[in-house]
Amino acid sequence: KTLKMIEMMIPAYKDEISNVAKENEKINQMIKLAIEKMFKNDFLNKINNF
Repeated sequence: KTLKMIEMMIPAYKDEISNVAKENEKINQMIKLAIEKMFKNDFLNKINNF
């Protein structure tokens, strides 16, 4: 289920993911990007609201 969600997200972030040949590398970049965006948005907001 999680892998399907990640695969669905890749096209939305295609401009921020390099054109690497291997699918697992794209998934790895997508996960890193998602964590970075989550940290910058959600986590920092939680810290500021604390």
